[in-house]
Formats: sequence, structure tokens, C-alpha cells
Amino acid sequence: MEIGNNVFIGMHSTILKGVHIGQNVIIGANSLVNKDIPDNCVAAGNPCRKIMDLSEYHQKRKKAQLKEATELVQLYRERKGKEPDERALHEFFWLFSDDPDNLPELWKHMNSLIGNEALTNEVMKKHQKSFTDMDDFLKSIK
Repeated sequence: MEIGNNVFIGMHSTILKGVHIGQNVIIGANSLVNKDIPDNCVAAGNPCRKIMDLSEYHQKRKKAQLKEATELVQLYRERKGKEPDERALHEFFWLFSDDPDNLPELWKHMNSLIGNEALTNEVMKKHQKSFTDMDDFLKSIK
């Protein structure tokens, strides 16, 4: 068995002897990995198979993140009668942030939880945020 770098293996997965898992791979929970898995992909199932490329998954998650953040704002407004704050949107700050040096403390803490803070900060500086800032995001939601 050989597992590449930057691999996430979901809970209760089984990897059989002699299998090679490539670099930058996500293995879904409860998967039975009984054959080689290529680099840069998402794989899952019993037996485990490639579901999509990592780039496809990234695009899918970006769309889902925007939808999830929008739903959160709508429910927050409905239930609390006010705008959500930095704490309420702490999971979504990448939608409207691209400068790790100018983040509120809570968001800096969230970035540090990833593990490799220097790399995360480098990636954040290169990524293109979807909104100018949090207020711009909030104004975009009806």
C-alpha cells in the first residue's frame, strides 16, 4: 500500500494491500479501496472509483459554498431580524477576503486551523474573492 501526499481518507474506509493512492486525492467515507486511485481526484464507493477530478470538485464546492452562505444569511435575517456578523459568517470568509494580513481575529483563527498557515495565506493572496467585502456580499442577497 502506498499513499501519496495531500490525501484525505474519509472515516471507516478500508484500503487493501498493494493499492496505490496518488497525490492530492479525497477518498470518501466508508470506501473500499481495492485498486489504484490516480492523482488529483475524488474517489468513493464500494468498490472505490474515481468520481471526478479535483478541479471539478473545487468548482462544485465553490458554487455550493455560495449557496450555503446565502441560505445562512436569509435564515439569520428571518430568525434574528438583523444582519449576520463576522462570527456568523466565519466559515465563508473566503468569499469576500483575499488578504490574510487584514482579517478579523476570528477569521485569522479559522485560517490557522487548517494546519499550514503560511501556505494557506499564500493561497489566499492568489485566490479571487467573489465579493468586494462582507457588506457587498450581504447587499447581494435579497
